[in-house]
Amino acid sequence: MTAKRSLSALLPSSLFARIALILLIGLVAAQSLSLWLHWSERAEVVTEARGLHMADRIADAVRQIEADPSPRHKKALADFQSDDLRITLIDESQISPNTPRGQIQATIAARLGGEREIRSLGGMGSGMGGGMGQGMGHGMRNGAGSPQRDSGWRSFDLRLNDGQWVRIVASVAPSAPALPANFYAHLLLSLAIVGALVMLVVRQATLPLQRLAQAADNLGQNLDAPPLSETGTTEMRSAAQAFNRMGEKIRRLVDERSRALAAVSHDLRTPLTRLRLRSELIDDDRLRGQMAADLDAMTQMIDATLDYLRGIQENEPVRPIDINALLSSLSEDALALGREIPVDGQAQNSYPGRLTALRRALQNLIDNAFKYARSPRLLVQDSPGALRLTVLDDGPGIPAESLSRVTEPYYRPDAARASDTGGVGLGLSIVKDVALLHGGELILTNRPEGGLSVTLVLPRQPA
Repeated sequence: MTAKRSLSALLPSSLFARIALILLIGLVAAQSLSLWLHWSERAEVVTEARGLHMADRIADAVRQIEADPSPRHKKALADFQSDDLRITLIDESQISPNTPRGQIQATIAARLGGEREIRSLGGMGSGMGGGMGQGMGHGMRNGAGSPQRDSGWRSFDLRLNDGQWVRIVASVAPSAPALPANFYAHLLLSLAIVGALVMLVVRQATLPLQRLAQAADNLGQNLDAPPLSETGTTEMRSAAQAFNRMGEKIRRLVDERSRALAAVSHDLRTPLTRLRLRSELIDDDRLRGQMAADLDAMTQMIDATLDYLRGIQENEPVRPIDINALLSSLSEDALALGREIPVDGQAQNSYPGRLTALRRALQNLIDNAFKYARSPRLLVQDSPGALRLTVLDDGPGIPAESLSRVTEPYYRPDAARASDTGGVGLGLSIVKDVALLHGGELILTNRPEGGLSVTLVLPRQPA
């Protein structure tokens, strides 16, 4: 499990990058294997060609030595002395002990027109390539004939027609020559072309998934968003059709919910109105006041609940909002009620959002701050990534164990948020929903100096 997590951490996060990386690694591995096979085959062919060339040189040298009438073939032997070939006469006591394996004897015999006796210091490799290129003895004679170990030299002892033995020592290149530079250039060019094709194909394969994710995000923000285009591969068409069916079902459920809310709103308000009228007929002033207070609390609870349930489902269109003007308007509204909330900082640019929803969320935060504190203030922090609107108060704060729950509907912490402050526990829930509607979040923290900090984070870039 740990190894699997480590591997996942090394891989890119996007599906496009992962598939492209895996295919490119496979492509490089295939190219490397092809290069290795090409090199091996080339080395074998070059080795065999060198062996055949050496056999031709040996056969040619033997023919000329045998045709030389001079004593001990001195003239012919002198003619064949070079940096890569040495031919010397040896006695039978100096003959190498082994008979070479492979096709060396048959190859030289074919070129000389008859069988010749050949000896070598070590056994010969099998096959013409191995026999000629790598088995031509194991050393060059040094001085009186002692072998000098060197993988670049091969030696043979061969009997001439007159019975004289000669030792033939030749230089053999240890390996195949390097590949030409244009071979590597062609290899890199083919790798680049195939890599570009892989990237293009993977991009085309993952693009429908990106469109599906974008369509899901659009549907979450706007139920009237156009349906997803049902084109592409069979699988993507099926996924698009299923997504569109889901969107249509969600729209029907929301419409039914809106109609149900309207009916509940009407059905609940009618008996409450009758109860309020009948309470006015009660002679006992104390009882009448208690019933009026209860009816007011019920009305407030019903209004808040219906408002919350109706809330962000009204599909308000997105438009550029002058945040500075909105905050100034909220501050003036508070001042008209005898409450002052200063605004520190300002937004640098307009924000694309839903005006009614944002006004409602900010108004809830301001109302909450005035319920539990004396001198709240608004702080505006704007950056290219996000717009942060923070309401700071000097109230009692919220218990640490309740910070993660106060945005739940109807939840009210026991300390500092008692029922005598009013409300039904839906204010912060509405603010959180508005934040999520804009792709942001709601952050609540207790201030070290006392009080609560509530920040509405609105991203300027789509999540």
